[in-house]
Amino acid sequence: MRTLAIRAVLQEFPDGEVNQASDLGSLERVLHQHAPDILVTDLDLRWTDGFAVFDRVKAANPQCCAVMFTGTGNEELAVRAIRHGFDDYVVKGTHQLRRLATAVRAAYERNQELRRQSENRELVLKELYHRLHNNLQMVISLLRMTEKTLESPRDRDQLADLGRRIQALSALQAEFYQSEDFRRVNVAGFLDRLARNLVGLTGGRVTLSCDLEETEMPVDVAVPFGLMANEIMTNALKHAFPGGRTGHLSVRLARTEGRLDLTIGDNVLCEGVAAALGRQISARRLA
Repeated sequence: MRTLAIRAVLQEFPDGEVNQASDLGSLERVLHQHAPDILVTDLDLRWTDGFAVFDRVKAANPQCCAVMFTGTGNEELAVRAIRHGFDDYVVKGTHQLRRLATAVRAAYERNQELRRQSENRELVLKELYHRLHNNLQMVISLLRMTEKTLESPRDRDQLADLGRRIQALSALQAEFYQSEDFRRVNVAGFLDRLARNLVGLTGGRVTLSCDLEETEMPVDVAVPFGLMANEIMTNALKHAFPGGRTGHLSVRLARTEGRLDLTIGDNVLCEGVAAALGRQISARRLA
């Protein structure tokens, strides 16, 4: 039956290369050499089942299309197979070999079409993100030009704060553009870029250290998270180092017991606490 199934499928794919797996070891060798584009598997394989094979093959090549060809089971199994991710389900039998070949061809072509649509969508999204990033940079430039024309220091500060917020969004957009998955963003890369941009505005007065664990976030969470991080860093740089004062800013991102912790600190607070404690100890000694 396996030989007949191979012959039927090769009639649809005459240039195809067939690899057979009769045990777990041969399956692993096949997947290690070249993950298949098409999977045809029975349900009961004695050494495993078709669902386990599907999971292993999909892990090696998520784009692989799959058809279950089995004489075991019923309509309930067919529904289960489709829900599990199989593209089609064909009842085993010599009279069903043509049906198997047709199902494999249809699954493969449908898979290829979905892949083309996905690639086109990604190209469009990349272009949109690129243009949005450029537009944000243009807005930032216009804000800086306008800032220079304002006479009121308070107005200039407010406009500068707005520019920094937009700069934070621009840094986030840059991470979107570089990401392979537009639904998620590399937060560590964004925080590093943001911190360096903000510290760079101090003209070298403030040094920076970053200890950032590689972490990705969904876009809808990353945007408010990024704006929050921008506000905290901006606040620290504005109020911890006024009047040309030098200092150090540290940014740390780490997972702790399933939670993501962001820690932003400056050495001014530490020095102030140390000085206050020193005065308190001296006072106690004098008493």
